[in-house]
Amino acid sequence: MGAWGYALYDNDLALDISREFGEALDSGKTPEKITEKLLRDYGAALDIPAEAALFWMALADTQWERGVLLPLVKFHALYWIEKSEALHPQWEKTQEDLHRKLLTVQPPRQKSRSKKLYRCPWKVGDVFALPMESDLAESLGFRGQYLLLQKVGQTYWYPGHTIPVVYVKITRDARLPGSREDYDALEYVQTWFVRYEERFWPIDMSRPEEDIREKSRFSYPVDEYGYLPVFRLELCTTSPKNIPGKLIYVGNFSQTLPPKKEFVPFSMANLPVVSWGELEEKMLRMYCGHNLRGLPIYPKATGTEEL
Repeated sequence: MGAWGYALYDNDLALDISREFGEALDSGKTPEKITEKLLRDYGAALDIPAEAALFWMALADTQWERGVLLPLVKFHALYWIEKSEALHPQWEKTQEDLHRKLLTVQPPRQKSRSKKLYRCPWKVGDVFALPMESDLAESLGFRGQYLLLQKVGQTYWYPGHTIPVVYVKITRDARLPGSREDYDALEYVQTWFVRYEERFWPIDMSRPEEDIREKSRFSYPVDEYGYLPVFRLELCTTSPKNIPGKLIYVGNFSQTLPPKKEFVPFSMANLPVVSWGELEEKMLRMYCGHNLRGLPIYPKATGTEEL
C-alpha cells in the first residue's frame, strides 16, 4: 500500500475502496452486497491493523457521503478510530473529523450517478503510432517520424476512468516496426527521473520503518548521473473523443525488452500524466531533455554505478 499524506484518501487502499464501492453502487448493486464482496476481496488487508483501519474508515466515509452507511460499517469505523494510534497530528485531525461526521445524520441517499466512465480497451502489449506533425517536430528534425505508444498497464483517473499506462518510443524515420525485433531496436523515451534518496516514496505513514525495510530489498540501478530513470507515463484518456483520428494500430508485441535500469515508482501517483493534446510536444521535450541530456540536471558524467 502506498501512502503520501495524512488525509483519509492519501493512500492507495482508501482510494480503491471508495472507487470500487461507488462504481458498484452506480451499477445497481446494493450496499450490503457490495460490502460483502469488499470484505471477501480485502480479507488479507483486514488482517493487518493499519490497513483494516483504513478499509473501514474509507468505506464508512464513502457510504455516509452516498447516504447508505450501514450500521456494521459505522461500528467498525468508529472502533478503529478509537483504537488506532495517532502517529501524526494531521492524521489525528483526520480521524477526529471522520468521527464527528459519522455521528451526524447522513445525507439522503444519492441517486446512481450517470455511468459515463471510460475504460480504455487497449490490451497490454498493444502498440500504436502517432505521426509527428507539429512545428516543434519540424524544428527538431522529427517531422514525419512517429511516436510509438505501448500499453504496459492501466490505472484510474477521476472519477473512475480506466486509462492506459504506456511506454513511448520514436521511430528513426517514416517506417513503422513490422515485428517485435524491429520494435526492440528502437530507443525508449525517458519520461521522468527520481533522485536516489527519494526511491522509497511514497512511504506508508502507518508503518514507515517496516515499509522502508521492505522496499530496501529491491535493487535500484542508477544512470551515470546517479538518477533513477522513469520510462512510463499515464495517458489521460477519458473518452474515445480524446484519441486522435490519425492514431495507427501497429500490432501487439508481447515480451518486448524493457528499458534498461528502469525505475518503476511504488505508486502510480508518481508517474507523469500527459493528455493527448500535449503528448507530441512533451515527448519531444522529454527526449531532448533526458535521452539527449539537454536538461541542466545532467552535469558531466561521473561513471555508471549501482548504489
